[in-house]
Amino acid sequence: MKKFSKQGEEVEVERIVDVPGGKGTNVAVASCRILGKDKVALLGALGSDFIANKQLEILKNEGIFTNLIQFTNEVSSGQAYTIVDLDGRNAILTFRQANDTLDDDILESENMFEYLENSSLVTIVDPPLAFAKKLIGLAEANQKIMVWAPGLLSSDGIENVMDIIKGVNFLILNESECSLISGLSDTLSGCKKLSMKKHNMGVIVTRGENGCIFGKDGDVISTPTVELEKRGLKKLNTVGAGDAFIGTFCAMKILGKDDPESIFLANLSGALKVTKEETRGSPTMDKLIKFRDSIKKDRT
Repeated sequence: MKKFSKQGEEVEVERIVDVPGGKGTNVAVASCRILGKDKVALLGALGSDFIANKQLEILKNEGIFTNLIQFTNEVSSGQAYTIVDLDGRNAILTFRQANDTLDDDILESENMFEYLENSSLVTIVDPPLAFAKKLIGLAEANQKIMVWAPGLLSSDGIENVMDIIKGVNFLILNESECSLISGLSDTLSGCKKLSMKKHNMGVIVTRGENGCIFGKDGDVISTPTVELEKRGLKKLNTVGAGDAFIGTFCAMKILGKDDPESIFLANLSGALKVTKEETRGSPTMDKLIKFRDSIKKDRT
């Protein structure tokens, strides 16, 4: 659409596109494209519908293990409705449905214990709060790197999720989520406040055109964005850029990269995704490294 509508205003829609999505799935795909096939497993829930069939087909083609996906006949698979303006900015309306049915049974299954034992990192993206708390506890008990992107749960505020924070190594938010969970409108202040809630916990706040910031123990540093236009690249769709960032960051931590390098590469991954129409437009490792090398060459 040409612009976002104001309250009560009717705005003409230019185009409607139906694409597979879901934050958890997008993140898993982004990680898989960096790490390679058969290195990522997805835990979540789907309805018994055409959306579920399509998602499973895509996940298997990408090389993602689907053994930890629950199915329900009670509700449909979750959906998100994303509004994008001509500048590529977006607003997202989420209807979670199936993921709200996630319960402890899957966490106590033999499959879960096997995957957890053989993993080095667990990423949690927007499940129900009780489920997130239990999964983070399991990951912490098994000494796994724990990355949490709370999404909708950010509105609960930091004091209501402190039990969860204790088991988290990295907290990843966008600017809106940072404001909600910290209670502060200023992103830098919010990041600093959150980073002091647990010693040595990294807090990453993605800022779209302004890159991202990283806080730890009260110290905050900034990573600038990539100026795509100067590189002859066009912004087509920002939807999924944050998911590409999270998936790439997690993959880099699995590969043993330090925090600054992981954040730098994740930032580049999110930028490359913006140049693609598709929601899951995150790059492969080869494309990401070539992009990184071209940027470093231009800076020397």
